Amino acid sequence: MPLDAALVGRLPAVCVMTGERANGLAPMVVPKRLGLAWALLLAGPIGLAVLVALLPRLRTRYVVRIPMSAAAFDRWHTERVRRLWCGWLGAVGIPIAFALRFLGPLALLVAVASLGLLAVALRAHWRIPWLQPTMSADPGGRWVTMRGVHERFAAAVG
Repeated sequence: MPLDAALVGRLPAVCVMTGERANGLAPMVVPKRLGLAWALLLAGPIGLAVLVALLPRLRTRYVVRIPMSAAAFDRWHTERVRRLWCGWLGAVGIPIAFALRFLGPLALLVAVASLGLLAVALRAHWRIPWLQPTMSADPGGRWVTMRGVHERFAAAVG
């Protein structure tokens, strides 16, 4: 689809994930591919330095608001919140368990709970890509490619 249409919001009111009627819009960040700029890596350290210098100008991100149903948005949002909070609490709990190691069973309980929280965060991290479409813009900045969308949404856009 044209990037201008996606940025302005001229998308059909069909959920990108379920194909149902969309209740609202979800913000998605669309990265612009670097194109042939990656060929600079073949020039060795000088090419890497040039790529790093040019990266802020080449690497553009667009925020597109895509139509989603309330159920699809809730699933997506719940997994993102779960990944954030369980990841942080699990990561903080491991040093706390180490600091409480002199208490024995309590430290073991905190460590096991922290590992469980990290496992929940990892599971949520793996599920998130399946709950949202994959989007990328071409290097020219004219088209947006969406993958993983429902066929009804693709038919409505076409």
